[in-house]
Amino acid sequence: MNDWKTNGKNLAVPQVHNALRVRTAIFFILILLFVLGFGNRLQAQQHPDKKTMKIFRQAEAASNANNITKAESFLKKVMKRDAGFVKAYLLQGDIYASQHRLEKAIESYRQALSFDSTSYPDAFFILAGWEYKTGNYTTSLHDVQHFLRFKNKNTPRHGKAEKLLKNAAFAVNAVAHPVKTTLKRLNNRINSPADEYINFVDVEGKQMVFTRKFLEQEQGKPVYKEHFYLSVQKKGVWQPREKMQFSWDSTLNMGGMSLSTDGQTMYFTGCYWPGGFGSCDIYASKKQGHTWLFPKHLDRNVNTSHWDSQAVISSDKKRLFFASKRPGGKGGSDIWMCIRQADGRWGKAINPGNSINTAGNEMAPFLHADNRTLYFSSNGRTGMGGYDLYVSREDSSGHWSKATNLGYPVNTKANEINLFVSLDGSRAWLSSDRDTTKTGFDIFSFPVYAKIRPGKVLFVKGIVQDARSGKKLSAGIVLTDLTTGRAVDSAISDMVSGRFLIVLHDGTDYAFNIQKKGYLIYSQSFNLKDFPGLTSVNKTFKLTPIAKGAVMRLQNIRFDFDRSTLKSSAFPELNRLVTFLQKNPVLKVLIAGYTDNVGSVDYNLKLSQERAKAVFDYLVSKDIDAGRMQYQGFGNTHPISNNQTPEGRAANRRTEIVIK
Repeated sequence: MNDWKTNGKNLAVPQVHNALRVRTAIFFILILLFVLGFGNRLQAQQHPDKKTMKIFRQAEAASNANNITKAESFLKKVMKRDAGFVKAYLLQGDIYASQHRLEKAIESYRQALSFDSTSYPDAFFILAGWEYKTGNYTTSLHDVQHFLRFKNKNTPRHGKAEKLLKNAAFAVNAVAHPVKTTLKRLNNRINSPADEYINFVDVEGKQMVFTRKFLEQEQGKPVYKEHFYLSVQKKGVWQPREKMQFSWDSTLNMGGMSLSTDGQTMYFTGCYWPGGFGSCDIYASKKQGHTWLFPKHLDRNVNTSHWDSQAVISSDKKRLFFASKRPGGKGGSDIWMCIRQADGRWGKAINPGNSINTAGNEMAPFLHADNRTLYFSSNGRTGMGGYDLYVSREDSSGHWSKATNLGYPVNTKANEINLFVSLDGSRAWLSSDRDTTKTGFDIFSFPVYAKIRPGKVLFVKGIVQDARSGKKLSAGIVLTDLTTGRAVDSAISDMVSGRFLIVLHDGTDYAFNIQKKGYLIYSQSFNLKDFPGLTSVNKTFKLTPIAKGAVMRLQNIRFDFDRSTLKSSAFPELNRLVTFLQKNPVLKVLIAGYTDNVGSVDYNLKLSQERAKAVFDYLVSKDIDAGRMQYQGFGNTHPISNNQTPEGRAANRRTEIVIK
């Protein structure tokens, strides 16, 4: 072997192993490529040195102590010493997330996983959550799917991951298939850097009421305050907001407001008010002229020792929906409902169940005037992120449909927390913090697309006044379903302005009556069943004072064709006539019957006489003295409408009461 060496050098290698030299060169080239292309990955697989690890522990301690500046300084040193230290990037991501800098947090986690994509599977779950919150739905879906491939179903995060998977998949599809509407942010006369929440828009879309929440100093401390504001629309432009004035201490904490359909009753939340049952309770105030009367604290079926807020009344004033954290619900905040009892009190609160409520939070209910379409906000259902808006519909048996997400772009990655839909169902307003160029929640408007549109409703809006003097009157308005004979809605016109609004539902035959002591009964018919083309009514209703010769035209005392037998639909109006005569016992009246022009003069005269007598006989059966009454038929004379149309002929077939 000594023959192979010369001066201590091995001469056999170049002579015998040329092939080995080539292989060795290739090996070193591969090492160089690995270092250049995968150096960071190699470093990530190595253990950091002791000093680097010590600095990292200092960064962790500073982060746990919420000393973010110090923690970030330590992390910079760590990354300078070891650019592939995975845990350092993960901690940096957590710090960014704690500061709500989610885009930066995502970037840090992405870098960490580029070094090592197998050792930290939970990072994919956390990353997917951040991506979902920032609206990166496709990457969120990919990362949560990746996480679920790592984990078995028994891990604590599996259930949350399954929910995130469902949400991300829904959001991806929603963005790919947006609903056909466009949202518009309202002008700066309404919106501001503070938070604005929509409460109410009147039937003409000319007045808007909303809540403004802002931060102010109180005894040297920052305190959030809420006030209610009004804006009027002129020539299509919302005018500068004006703070609403009340007859009570407006420095008390108020929020969560809604108005009844007619705008005459306000429901709101008062927190920590004197005499309240819990942290926040529900109050109601009625409007008289331009003044809001001192609020009434609602009873214990509505208010509890827990948080109760955000009430909305049905258009017929028979049901109250609100949000509450009382026991017995499905989760944090649920939507509850109370039904008004015969004595005017609210019945025991009812939870509508799983179709609406979840283990999360449901709040800000809005029941449309159709009395069956409920909109609300929730963070417990499949959606776009944060709080989304949903709709549920009640069927004829009282069951609510499973809530439906209003879709994108109505809902977004941000929070959409309350909604108001116009009476005609064509337009809506919502509050959202989606606009990142502004601060807080703003009010947006949008056309309502068909899938979420409420049922069709009409309305009678008017002013009640004395027919002679023009004086505005407070009178009782009653709407009766002539198919069932039941009073389905009622209202009292304002004593100062005489104004009222009452809602009609398509496909129903109504009797409409206005009554006040000292005046004749006002009677009108709204047949939306046989004459569906009727539209909403906005007029002045004039009540005639009781006087000799005054005529009370009763439009809802009806007879079948060629018959003089009273129909059951006539009974509600006849009973009002009975009450009227009982309250005015000295009055004497003539019952006058009229027909349309179909048939001969003699025939119609005889038929009208028989019909007048049928009314006379009914009143006698209700113990009205026959000596106070006369009856007479006038056939087709003195028509009050055109006999050429079905509606006109129906108006001419009438009963009149003439004061003697």
